[in-house]
Amino acid sequence: MLNFYWPVGFKPRLLWIKLALIEVQAFTPHKKSETATKMINWKALDNVPLLFYILALKTLLLCLGFAGVKIYQSRKEDEALKKQQAERRRLAQQSQELLDNLKED
Repeated sequence: MLNFYWPVGFKPRLLWIKLALIEVQAFTPHKKSETATKMINWKALDNVPLLFYILALKTLLLCLGFAGVKIYQSRKEDEALKKQQAERRRLAQQSQELLDNLKED
């Protein structure tokens, strides 16, 4: 059995579809294929604006969600920093009081 490796990015299914289309075009009369390619299903395009609105809404919701998470995280970090600074001040004040008490004795 012969092992054959496809090149990177090569899709065999796409090749078969293209070959099938070439065969269909070869066996159909030329005029019918021209009219078939020129016809556009306009009804399928009726939903495009709605799809764009849905896409814009999804994008907006994602952006707002990420912004909300960012704000929440920054507030949480600020609170932790304030607690840490308050603890440092408290420890500095205690150590200063101990030093003052030692100087008085």
